[in-house]
Amino acid sequence: MEGRYLETMSDQLAADAFFGWLDYDEHEAQRMREVFGAFDDKETIDSLGLGVIRDSISDQLFPGVSTIQTRARYFLFVPWICQILEAERVAPTAFARRLRELEVALIESLRAVEGDSQGVIGYRARQRLTRLPSTVYWNGLRVFGIRLLDLSTANYRGFVARGGTAGLRVDRDDDGEPLSALRGMWDPGLPPPPTGFPFEPISLTLTTDESEYLAGKLAVSRPETMIAELARNLDVDRSVPLPWEVALPKPPERLSEVLVHGRRFSELMEGAQTLYNLLLARRSEREFDRDTAELQEYSTGALDEWASKITEEHTEFSSWLSGEEFWYAIERVARVPTPTKRFVLAWADLALSDPDSVPLSAAAESLITEREFRLKGKLARLSEPRALESWNGDPFSPGQMTFRWRNAQRILDDLDQHEGA
Repeated sequence: MEGRYLETMSDQLAADAFFGWLDYDEHEAQRMREVFGAFDDKETIDSLGLGVIRDSISDQLFPGVSTIQTRARYFLFVPWICQILEAERVAPTAFARRLRELEVALIESLRAVEGDSQGVIGYRARQRLTRLPSTVYWNGLRVFGIRLLDLSTANYRGFVARGGTAGLRVDRDDDGEPLSALRGMWDPGLPPPPTGFPFEPISLTLTTDESEYLAGKLAVSRPETMIAELARNLDVDRSVPLPWEVALPKPPERLSEVLVHGRRFSELMEGAQTLYNLLLARRSEREFDRDTAELQEYSTGALDEWASKITEEHTEFSSWLSGEEFWYAIERVARVPTPTKRFVLAWADLALSDPDSVPLSAAAESLITEREFRLKGKLARLSEPRALESWNGDPFSPGQMTFRWRNAQRILDDLDQHEGA
């Protein structure tokens, strides 16, 4: 339901229990993990309800990658740990406890080699970790063809207890003969874990064989995506801040189309998010006499730059949004709620008619304020003084949407910086 917006939680509502191998649809489970992960990162908070469009573009550029992933070697750590569980045939009642034991052991092994801020999940939390790597990477393992069976986590517990393929449903022909051979849970080409895993010190650096394996999986699993194109050619410069600035040699037509949509949408809606932060700063100063001059100055300057860009490329923006191609491309992945579409179109009308007037536009302020209230109700900062009072003064989602580009960069860099590289 659009408008359901989770803004604050006490200890993330005992997140350990909440995230503990959710038994419903894995795609939705991953979406919820990212929603909760956003509470730790103001750059990813979706204040204006644009997440469905943002995530559709992200999924078409970087499928299998999420904003709460850190390093590439976890795509191997998780199946290696799961293979231990399968070998031990851990009972369903002991599954969660044993999984946590192994993942905490991995944290300690990584801490022995890696420093803080290197992407070790749980580096500081250690035994108190709530989001285990297995939940963070579970969906991506399926997307990249490393996890072969589309099992829910509840079914996977039973799979482990049965010792693997036993008990899985097999389609048969009229004579009772199996139509296909049973597959294991993991890709047979998965590289083996190092000796002593996960109890011996280990780094996040891939071996050459591991890098070649992962690059191959990313390259072939989702063709015509940016993650696949870059995995095929790790020599392409990935250091640019925005994905459409990457000089891809010969991108597929569909990828080029998605990059255009991503760029235009990101540039257009940057103004809406910047105005939201400016309105927060103004209202906080007015209502609570807070010093928000620095944020106001920054936001006003950013809006001036944004208006110049919109004016300079007015023809391109008008042409881009005049047809249905953008909405068709987005809805290949997810349906866009009608109120969200109306908001984007209303903002586009304001932005393209007179972008220079946006910072002082009553119509623009009303559009942003009403949109937030529709989404958050009593948690809307621009409408509810109590919600605004709890704001700490930091801007939300500054700059353009990058559609998980930073996370994809880190994973691709890992593939390129393996042992012996």
